[in-house]
Amino acid sequence: MTRLLPKHISIPVTVLVLFLLSTSNAFTEELTLAVANSTCNAMQKVGKLYQQNKGDISLKYICKSSGRLAKGLHGKAIEADIYVSANRKWMDYIIGVELASPERVITPWGNDLVVATPLNSNITAFNWNDLASEKVKAIYIGDPGTAPFGRYAKQALTSTNLWEQVKHKIHTKKHITLLAENLTMASPNSVGILFFSNVNDSLRVIHTIDASWHEPIFYYLAPINKTETNEHVASMLDFIKSDAARTIFLEEGFKLTNP
Repeated sequence: MTRLLPKHISIPVTVLVLFLLSTSNAFTEELTLAVANSTCNAMQKVGKLYQQNKGDISLKYICKSSGRLAKGLHGKAIEADIYVSANRKWMDYIIGVELASPERVITPWGNDLVVATPLNSNITAFNWNDLASEKVKAIYIGDPGTAPFGRYAKQALTSTNLWEQVKHKIHTKKHITLLAENLTMASPNSVGILFFSNVNDSLRVIHTIDASWHEPIFYYLAPINKTETNEHVASMLDFIKSDAARTIFLEEGFKLTNP
């Protein structure tokens, strides 16, 4: 006669399976980095190298304009462990709403603002005032309200008394990757104002903008307060300041500040 095992024997097996499934995920720590779009490629390269050195850790990237990230973090639409802003304004905003502490902020990189054209552009000889001429039909910049590279571009145009003359030519984009992609497909008499580090192989730099025409371009990085004591966050921050990570940013076209 076949005898069935008592039902209570199967319960520990089920519990054991569930336990093993849950603990298999517990060993993989996940960190979320909310990073200014202009740093996204470089940060992903740094993250990949960090994972090779540290092993079992998962990194998630949220790449948007600094302002959109800051507003998303404040409104809880975005959850992150580390925030990277492309200007001081949005880091100050994050500090003001008590999501980050000022003493934990670092400024590891800088950048240059340049004028670029599609490779097929016939604009060769160029000076800044040409933006107001018939030579240039369209000017692509970031949204000055949320994208720091757009804010810097407007500052440069305003300080040189060109903004009112050229604003009818302005096309704003919400983040720098989108601008670079759009500019590669734009008409030959179009130009874009963007960070040097985001000029891709389909674009050509025709002018470097005088740094005195806009606020200094620095990046600001800080852990979000609720995670600043997380040992994995601290480890990631230390790695970002390492020579290996700084070399990646240098190769990507950023300027390095003091470590």
